[in-house]
Amino acid sequence: MDFMKKISWLPFVLVCGLVTSCATSKGALQPVQSHGPNANMATVSVKRSSQVLGSVNAFNIYIDDTLTATVGNGEEARFNVPNGAHAIRLKPAIPLMLSSKTLNFTAASNVISFEAKTELLGIELTSSDPTVTTVEANRKPASRQPPAASTEADGVESTLIEAVGLLMAKIPPKSKVAIVNVAASDPEISEFIAGELEFIMVDNGLTVIDRSELDRIRREQSFQMSGEVDDSQAVSIGKLAGANVIITGAVTGSDNLRRLRLRALSTETGQVLAVTSEKF
Repeated sequence: MDFMKKISWLPFVLVCGLVTSCATSKGALQPVQSHGPNANMATVSVKRSSQVLGSVNAFNIYIDDTLTATVGNGEEARFNVPNGAHAIRLKPAIPLMLSSKTLNFTAASNVISFEAKTELLGIELTSSDPTVTTVEANRKPASRQPPAASTEADGVESTLIEAVGLLMAKIPPKSKVAIVNVAASDPEISEFIAGELEFIMVDNGLTVIDRSELDRIRREQSFQMSGEVDDSQAVSIGKLAGANVIITGAVTGSDNLRRLRLRALSTETGQVLAVTSEKF
C-alpha cells in the first residue's frame, strides 16, 4: 500500500519539477561571480544581454585595469569593490572585437549596475547610475587627435574603427604586428592613422612593433621611407622586426570617393590575411 501511494505521487512530482525548471530558467541571468555585502564595499553588477551575435565570446571585466570577473552571453556578474572612485572596462576574451569604452564610477556602499551587449564590431557598456561618467581621454588622447585643418580627417576615426574590426577578425590572437606603412597625400593623416592602428591593436591584446624600430630597419636596409611600399619590401621589414603580421594601407581618392584601404599579410608565407576598403 505504501509503495502504491509513493507511485501515485510520482506524476505530480515530475510535473512540478518541470514547471519549476521552466519558470526559473526562462530569461534568467545566471550569476558568474558573487560576493556578500560589506559596510566598506559596494556591489557592482554587470548584466549582459542574451544575443546570437558574439554569443560564444565571453567578456572580461576589468576594474581599475585588473581582471575581476568574466560574464558570458545572457549572464550577470556581481562582485564587491572598495568604496571610492573606480574605472570599469570590458574586453573580449577572444580578441575578435573591440573593447568597450572605459566608464568611471563612484562606490559608496551602494549597488552600481551596468548593462553590456555586443555591437557589430565591439562591446557596448552603459549605465543609468548618476555617478557613472565616460572616460573619453582613454579612447582618444589629445596628442593623437586628427588634424583639424585637413579635410581628409573628416570621418576617418569612425571609418578606421570599422576597418580595424574587420582586420582583427582575421589576425591570429596574440600576434606580433608591424604597421609598416600607411600612405596618404597628407603626412599628418598618415601619422594619425598609423598611431590609431597601434592604439587599437595594443588595446585588444596584440603586440605592435614600435615605429621607430621600423624606421631604423628601413634606414639600415636602404628601404623606402615614405609613400607606397610594395608587399615584398613590407614583408622583409616585418621579418627583420620580428613580426609575424604586417599592416600596410593607403588613403586614396578625394571628396566623396575617399577610401581607407588596409591589408594584413603574414610574414611567414606572404599570404594576404585580410583586406578592407572603407569609404569616409
